[in-house]
Amino acid sequence: MAKKKKGREERPKEPPLPDETTVVCVAEKLLGGEHFIARCMDGHTRMIRIPGRLRRRMWVREGDVVLVAPWDMQPERKADLVYRYTSDEARRLVEQGKLPPEVLEGI
Repeated sequence: MAKKKKGREERPKEPPLPDETTVVCVAEKLLGGEHFIARCMDGHTRMIRIPGRLRRRMWVREGDVVLVAPWDMQPERKADLVYRYTSDEARRLVEQGKLPPEVLEGI
C-alpha cells in the first residue's frame, strides 16, 4: 500500500500566460542536450535553453507549444524555457483569446 505525502495537495494550476517579458513559441528542431530551436510568435527564431531546474522535469518534442523568456543580452537569438503547454492547455488558451490561433498549427 502506497503512503500519502503530508502537506501536499494535488490541484490543477492555471498555466502561465504570456506577458511583456515572455513569448509563445513552437519547438521546431531538437539540438540535443538541453537546447532546441523554436519559431516564436514575435517573428524571431531563437535557440531555447532548458534551465537546470526544469531539465529532468520538462521534456520537449517538436511541435510543442512553449513559453520562453528572451535573454537580456541577445533577445532576438536566445531564450530560456519557462513552461511547456499541453495540447489541451494550448487549445483552451486560444479559445479564450489569450494565445494567437497560429500556435495550433504545430499541434
